[in-house]
Amino acid sequence: MTAAPKLSVVAATRNDEHGGNQMARTQLFINGLAEQALRFKLPVELLLVEWNPPPDRPSLAEALSWPRSEWFAPRIVVVSPELHARFPHADGLPLFQMIAKNVGIRRSAAEFVLATNIDILLSDELFASFAHDLKPDALYRVDRLDIEADLTRSPLPSPAECRALPWLRAHRQDGTHYPDGRREPWYARARSRFNRAVWNATHGGALPDLFTWGCGDFTLTTNKVWEGMHGYPEWPMYSFHLDSLALVMAYAAGVEMVTLAPPQVVHHLEHGAGSGWTPEGARRLFGRLDAAGVPYLSGSGYDRVAREILRKGRGFHPLNEGDKWGLGGEELPVVTP
Repeated sequence: MTAAPKLSVVAATRNDEHGGNQMARTQLFINGLAEQALRFKLPVELLLVEWNPPPDRPSLAEALSWPRSEWFAPRIVVVSPELHARFPHADGLPLFQMIAKNVGIRRSAAEFVLATNIDILLSDELFASFAHDLKPDALYRVDRLDIEADLTRSPLPSPAECRALPWLRAHRQDGTHYPDGRREPWYARARSRFNRAVWNATHGGALPDLFTWGCGDFTLTTNKVWEGMHGYPEWPMYSFHLDSLALVMAYAAGVEMVTLAPPQVVHHLEHGAGSGWTPEGARRLFGRLDAAGVPYLSGSGYDRVAREILRKGRGFHPLNEGDKWGLGGEELPVVTP
């Protein structure tokens, strides 16, 4: 790629078939970005952080195909098993997702940096919007549509075919929706509202209404904002709620929260139940984490930390101290596949 990137896209993974058909999902993610960058003539840098690569499997550079053009430049930043082993709970959690994303964010070159995941496809309407009208003092969020593609097919379906699939769930600012219109029963929603009202009344009022649903799949803001926050919290635990705290930090600093309207959406390639959060698989996921002794931030824990950030007033209040966030003190190998 000859031009400076307009957009840096950051994701993290390892070749361990987490969630089933992981390499197929990652290949579609790469293909989708490369094809859209070429078609829309938008220079895009992909920083894929390969965290704790398994020694008995091919590297990401070897296991995947890497389309290249003057509009798309992929780079792989490798974090070794030795570095991974320094963190608490390294035996139970092979990938510290938010620390890994910080590695990529810190090393990104574009003004705008999108933190996302390897099972995400961007709608054409969303990708086209990156070429104009992005504001430097804003953080962007979008709806996420879950889709189920045939990832065992050879050759794989194209990104366009996947984006055209009917959605299973839509994750919006007000929660999860289904195509048939079903929601939680009214009494369950009423109970949740009552419990939240009591909690807020006894804990200092309501938190700001931020679009935290699925925010780990799409958080777009400037390099400057990411630097002000020192990225995501680098706590050695499962990533649940850590992505949401980045939104709280940005909000506290006065960053404008922008929700782009459909059809500007992301499409999420469905994976195995319990490998990541879904309404149906949540119990299995947390049961697996509890059995492995892997900590995670509870809803009340998120609430407490969010209030602590907001009580500090206007400005950036990073949860990572010092300037070593994103493994800033480490010389990490960078592979150009």
